[in-house]
Amino acid sequence: MRHALVLAGLCGVLSAQCFVRTHDTDRVLRSGPHAGGAAPLAAGASVCATLALAWHGQPAPGGGTLSPLAFANPATVNRDGRLAFFAQVGGVLRNQGIFVADGQGVRAIAVGCGAGGGSGNHGTCGDPAPGGGTFAGMFGGTPFVPAQNELGDVLFLADVVGGSSGRGLFLYRADSGTLVKVAAVGDAAPQGGTFHSIGPGSLNNRREIVFLARTANVLTSDLYVWRPGALALFARTGDPAPGGGTYAMLGTESFGFQDGSNIPTGPVPAINDRGEVAFRAITSGGSTSRGIVLVQNGVHRWALRAGDPTPAGGIYQDFWAPHLNAVGGIAVLADYTPATTGWFVGAGTSWRKAISFLDPIDGGMCYGLAASRNPIHPLDDEGNLLFWTDLSSAGGQDRLVLAAPDGTLTIVARRGGATPVGGTFSSLDAWPSLSASGRTSFGAGTPGAGGGTIFNARCVALLCGPAVAVLGATAIAGTLRVDDYGPPGAGFGLLASTTTQSLALPPFGTLRLGPGPIVLLLGLTPYPAGTGLHTLRLPVPNDPTLANVRLYLQSLAVQGGTATLTNLAETVLR
Repeated sequence: MRHALVLAGLCGVLSAQCFVRTHDTDRVLRSGPHAGGAAPLAAGASVCATLALAWHGQPAPGGGTLSPLAFANPATVNRDGRLAFFAQVGGVLRNQGIFVADGQGVRAIAVGCGAGGGSGNHGTCGDPAPGGGTFAGMFGGTPFVPAQNELGDVLFLADVVGGSSGRGLFLYRADSGTLVKVAAVGDAAPQGGTFHSIGPGSLNNRREIVFLARTANVLTSDLYVWRPGALALFARTGDPAPGGGTYAMLGTESFGFQDGSNIPTGPVPAINDRGEVAFRAITSGGSTSRGIVLVQNGVHRWALRAGDPTPAGGIYQDFWAPHLNAVGGIAVLADYTPATTGWFVGAGTSWRKAISFLDPIDGGMCYGLAASRNPIHPLDDEGNLLFWTDLSSAGGQDRLVLAAPDGTLTIVARRGGATPVGGTFSSLDAWPSLSASGRTSFGAGTPGAGGGTIFNARCVALLCGPAVAVLGATAIAGTLRVDDYGPPGAGFGLLASTTTQSLALPPFGTLRLGPGPIVLLLGLTPYPAGTGLHTLRLPVPNDPTLANVRLYLQSLAVQGGTATLTNLAETVLR
């Protein structure tokens, strides 16, 4: 991918420029004709609620006020709806940090001091860092979004002052509230020598980490894997590539900083809970010049290659970072002929185009897309993809859209829409995340919010509907976890069926279960105190016949003699 090259040209027959967002403000122009249509907006998922969890001016843990710059600093989200993000803090010396936010408020993971990461201007009032010293500058911006898993662990890059190393990659373990050093500049590298530079990484639920690093001051970086207590080289320049030839370049993007250092920032590899890893590689010799490599059980194979035909017609030319879900599905933004760009989702020999330039959407056309970047997770296990787009070649008409496997598109947020804290959304963060439970994370400017005092906010949108599995299930001999949004004091009942059929029941709403048997899983139980997201757990019988059964679920809220039916949600018992 031509990260720094600007290609002048026209997009299609409309004489408008299409563009790819590469970082917070950078754009790469693309040219060429439209290469196929996508389904217009249709009935699918819907947004049950949008919650603001962190915002400008909010009191920060330990004093001061948050300044998250939510339109430029992405966040990751897990199935609990917990956000992990970088923010500055105003009014105090401890002026920056890595934070998490959920319905219980904002908490600090690690707090730094001084100017930002890479500035070389460090304060000494930050939190203690593993390996000695204290945290100094933290890194904000799209390439440095903290990674997060379902355990609540958070992975982040930070500068350190007064320790054995000035920069490292650190893991916060939520179960113990402790910080662990993964790797640091100057540490011994597994293949010999020492690390010259360390970059960001991705994290799974087994606390396995894949990240970028260099052992010399060179342009390309290698891939490393960290498992608790063990660090190993995963892939490096010169290793054999699938189908012949060798890896010529792996990590190809880097940022230079004021202190003279250089950090490899992408494309960051992806890792799932099965230990599978996906990464982009440029090769020398062999069957292709570049592509997406999927590593399963130690075997490297091409998932996609330059020159392969795309499901939209034409052939692939180049790729950004591949996103990887728990079942081995991949989503990636790719360039393809004739000279256009789009999102592709699939595995093996089954792939679909989710969106590409000039596809119809929300009464307009797609003119802008954002590069795929890890450790952001826009792909869930059902194959739903959450992406950013702009309906104007000049910018300013951005949307966040969910593309379901059946081609339906759902608007999750749009510029000009109302925010949960007042005012309207302006510039939307172009790198949203999607959890396995239908929680979407996004940031935006919020002019007019809080009486004009909340300039931007980090939000979670709760998705519901047949296209999104918003309810999760554990093992058969475990519990069914139900996440619901309802008012305190209302009675809550959960209906379940193995079939679906919509039946209007005014004034209660629409019953979306049946015609098979409908079972009341939970009697009318009061919602817990407080507004917002509530989590309930129901026992699941240890019955082998329930394995892989798909349940359709709908909640019934009763308050003051009025009953309300929610939208449909679904889950598969495992």
